[in-house]
Amino acid sequence: MVTIAQVAAHAGVSVATVSRVLNGSDTVKPDTAKQVMHAIEELRYTPNLSARNLRRNESRVILVLAPNFSNPYYSRILAGIGDLSREKAYSVLICNTSGLTETAQSAMQMLSKHLADGAIMLGCPQSAEWVGEYVERYPVVLCCEYIPKLVDRCPIVSVDNYAAARQIVRYLRDLGHRRIAMIGAENAYASTQNRWEGYRDELKESGLACNPDWYEKADADYSFASGRRAALRLLSATPRPTAIFAISDILALSAISVAQELGLNVPRDLTVVGFDDVDYTTMFHPFLTSVRQPCYEMGQKSLSLLLSKIQGCCVPLSGIHHSSFELIERESSAPPIQME
Repeated sequence: MVTIAQVAAHAGVSVATVSRVLNGSDTVKPDTAKQVMHAIEELRYTPNLSARNLRRNESRVILVLAPNFSNPYYSRILAGIGDLSREKAYSVLICNTSGLTETAQSAMQMLSKHLADGAIMLGCPQSAEWVGEYVERYPVVLCCEYIPKLVDRCPIVSVDNYAAARQIVRYLRDLGHRRIAMIGAENAYASTQNRWEGYRDELKESGLACNPDWYEKADADYSFASGRRAALRLLSATPRPTAIFAISDILALSAISVAQELGLNVPRDLTVVGFDDVDYTTMFHPFLTSVRQPCYEMGQKSLSLLLSKIQGCCVPLSGIHHSSFELIERESSAPPIQME
């Protein structure tokens, strides 16, 4: 096995110079760096990354916690994290917590054991105040969801869910809908609360009724089956809503399936709008109107912020870093048959 000392001798420089070149230092003259790289190629030298990381007390591993992998929303975020991590020579360890606090806490212990240099938490509920202990001691970034008490203590990457929900209600109102229902979820996510508040506040400002019979909750994990149950309750209400805003695309698609089984045409009899714009939205007709989140970019932004924290960047990084969102109009939305 070729050693760094042999590379140094072959290049006619010191071991320290070879080390600086390998570490990307800009203190080595370009001609010398080129000479060292030529020697590395000729000798086919491979750095001992494990030994180097041990000396630096780093693992070059990023821990990512996600509540589940069944929701396609997370896949694009994970892709963004994964692609950038390879670029930056980091490995990513993904932990499926299934929404269990014990599983998340166990995984986060990797930070204290120096088995990971930092963590990105996806889908962290507002109630998980225990995360604050890790935020104080280790590099941590929250993506998608956040804990209100930690807003000023760590970076958060998300869209403005409140503003997006208000835009959806305005859009439906401008189409002529007056009976606008919502499918939320039985969870403690900030996005769920913010979207509900945006829905409620925009209805109030628009002078529209916020009928309790027009708000139903699906299960915490936005399952298709629970979305169907919620949609069935909404479509059994009297008077029946003419539009449904669902806080995820899976729930929106479940509402469409129930409506069709009840003999309702979407969008002629019922408008349905989702949230996230996952691939499923255009897999069958009617294509779903939805709010598009830049999930891939959010994943990359999360990792970029985390690496800045790992590297001790002195620029303030805490607070919510809002990503842009866009309402994509497709076939599932239209004016009601009769203006109400």
